[in-house]
Amino acid sequence: MYLLRINIEGTINYGLYKYLYPALKAAEGKKSIAGLILVFNSGGGDAASSQLIHDLVKKIRKKKPVYSLALGICASGAYWIASASTKIYAIDTSLIGSIGVISIRPNVKKLMEKIGVDVMVYKSGKYKDMTSPFSEPNEEEKSVYQRLLDDIFEKFKRSVAEDRGIPSEKIDEIANGMVYSAKMAADNGLIDRIANYDDLVSDLTKEVGKRLKVKEFYIRKPLLQRLLGI
Repeated sequence: MYLLRINIEGTINYGLYKYLYPALKAAEGKKSIAGLILVFNSGGGDAASSQLIHDLVKKIRKKKPVYSLALGICASGAYWIASASTKIYAIDTSLIGSIGVISIRPNVKKLMEKIGVDVMVYKSGKYKDMTSPFSEPNEEEKSVYQRLLDDIFEKFKRSVAEDRGIPSEKIDEIANGMVYSAKMAADNGLIDRIANYDDLVSDLTKEVGKRLKVKEFYIRKPLLQRLLGI
């Protein structure tokens, strides 16, 4: 038996989910894997991929312990994933949280007018071009788009509250998009302990009841990225 370590770094997207899926399913199903360690250094990513990984981690937690460590930054979608863990640790210089949703849409309508370019849009459906960069959204469209973000935010917020056992009035107070220091995160119930990796392994070892080797799962980059060294 052994403990499996998975590093979650950089932007969380569907590509990362596809890479992680086999390792997470192995962690869930293999009896030889006694526990899972997730090490985070990520500021988040898209909501859908974050939720997919979160849901897998939550399934694993029902069968075996999952310990997470914030090593640098564990924010937004990365924290959503970590919140599904049995316990969350962070080194004292980590940044935690940023529970919120953001969407940035550049608008180039004025630029197009300035350079004399007319953009013709043909559509079926009132809101089909709601996020087009070539037209200014009206107040109704802004309201519709804001509701979309609010729905995702509510899902994110309630998920964290359930996983971490945080009362609804408390989660409404702290889920404001703010990034917290490790101490602030601990005070607000977002993490369990300020500690390092060795402390985490020691505590996980006590929970599984035996000292086991830690095996690390490596994400193999596509051939072109490996050749270019990126």
